[in-house]
Amino acid sequence: MPDLAQQRIRFIAELHEVFLVNKGFGAFAYVSINDVLALFDLYLASGEPAKHIINRYVHSI
Repeated sequence: MPDLAQQRIRFIAELHEVFLVNKGFGAFAYVSINDVLALFDLYLASGEPAKHIINRYVHSI
């Protein structure tokens, strides 16, 4: 499996976990897959750690 695909899977798993802990439901109860993929692209472009991007995003919803 390509590295980018593995990175995307880890990102989505982390996003799901943060939603679960903070909101009580997984990410896809709140956002669409298109939103998640756009967030992943933002993460790649930003150079910030995934944790920062994810926490900021989850707390904005």
